[in-house]
Amino acid sequence: MVKGISHIAFNVADMERSIDFYCNVLGLDKIFEIMIPENIAEIFPGNPITALAGKPGIVCLQVAPGEFIELFYPMPDTDLHSGGPNYTRIGYVHLSLVVYDIHDTSEVMRKHGVTIDTEISKGPDNTFQFWIKDPDGNRIEFMQYTDQSYQVVYDKASLP
Repeated sequence: MVKGISHIAFNVADMERSIDFYCNVLGLDKIFEIMIPENIAEIFPGNPITALAGKPGIVCLQVAPGEFIELFYPMPDTDLHSGGPNYTRIGYVHLSLVVYDIHDTSEVMRKHGVTIDTEISKGPDNTFQFWIKDPDGNRIEFMQYTDQSYQVVYDKASLP
């Protein structure tokens, strides 16, 4: 039934700052921007997005073929200082991105002045990882699979 993951979406406080981070630091490509249709209230009655009718609403960034990150312009009355996710509430916890070389990725982050929250280590799933935050405080994990990574060993596609 499910074919894959299409996208993850973030509300952002400052669109230009977020585009700079995701495109110029992480190397993603801005693919398109969605204008909120004038008739959005007919499509989503009562939804706060109706306040953005006729304005830019979503910037779509490509991670890999068919995989995207959507950045949402803030709705009116959005608390722009609410920060990113945490482990003390139900819902989103973090985004994880698979990389070709964990050490090169860490160096690129440092060169761009990104704070590394945890140094490279092998996690409990036998995968190399390190962590950062995006400009809005959303946690991002970078992973490099190993031959022993659970994601490789237990990949349903590779099982008999």
